[in-house]
Amino acid sequence: SCGVPVVCSNVTSLPEVVGDAGLVADPNDIDAISAQILQSLQDDSWREIATARGLAQAKQFSWENCATQTINAYKLL
Repeated sequence: SCGVPVVCSNVTSLPEVVGDAGLVADPNDIDAISAQILQSLQDDSWREIATARGLAQAKQFSWENCATQTINAYKLL
């Protein structure tokens, strides 16, 4: 939601949260992490696309969406 591309770990729920808006790497693979960071710094075209995708992806995780999904889940009980 800050308008910058994301490089994160490919474990836990981070790939799901990032979606196609960022780059993921094995947290134990320094070379892979370094390559992803370099790509994010050097590839202007990718960075522009990832920034737009990131802003759209972040909207899915708003408090409003969280509340709506929670209320809908309770209605199913």
